[in-house]
Amino acid sequence: MHKKEHDEEKVENQEPLPYNYYEQKMTARHLHYYISGHIEEPSKYTEMIHKIRSATANDVVHLHLNTPGGQVSTGVQIISAIRASQGHVVTHLEGEACSMGALLFLSGDEMVVYDDSLLMFHNYSGGAFGKGHEITAVVDAVNKWYSKLTNTICTPFLSKAELKKIFDGADMWMLSDEVEERLKKMATILQAKEDKKNKKVTKKRAAKKRTKKKVTKRGPASINVD
Repeated sequence: MHKKEHDEEKVENQEPLPYNYYEQKMTARHLHYYISGHIEEPSKYTEMIHKIRSATANDVVHLHLNTPGGQVSTGVQIISAIRASQGHVVTHLEGEACSMGALLFLSGDEMVVYDDSLLMFHNYSGGAFGKGHEITAVVDAVNKWYSKLTNTICTPFLSKAELKKIFDGADMWMLSDEVEERLKKMATILQAKEDKKNKKVTKKRAAKKRTKKKVTKRGPASINVD
């Protein structure tokens, strides 16, 4: 018997596998954006914002930050795009990320810290003009706006006491070692909250199942338990 015939007979006698195998190749895009320098008006970032917002689940978007900060409205629009994106957004702290740059850094799905980098938080700077009551209204609105934004992004990286100091006018500077330590602590806190949330959901589902059993024992009823 030739070797070829022997191999064919061997294949025919093999038992079929108890599973099916499929292979799928996915192409992941890596988009790299460098924000180096002052953050300017929103219109200059439209293309970048659109690319971040429209990224797919197979895309990885890298934001390389080395900026002293800049216009708050531009930063807010970039952050909104990050939140709306299906892609995985990685923020890189390279050099310095100050003011709005610091908020952009903490908005990533993943944060990378490089040696000898610097992070700085402070209150916003700006101005208003017009009639007295108009100036007061503008300042009050911007204070609430910036306060909500900063609290949402920086908690629990910064404590409530530290955030209060910043809103009172203090500047907070951090070297890369401290940033890394705070990121580790933040990850631990957020994971603990997620675990607690999942436990509550599990208990709630278990309670619903018990309620359904009680209703069943009572017989037909017009009560719907979801």
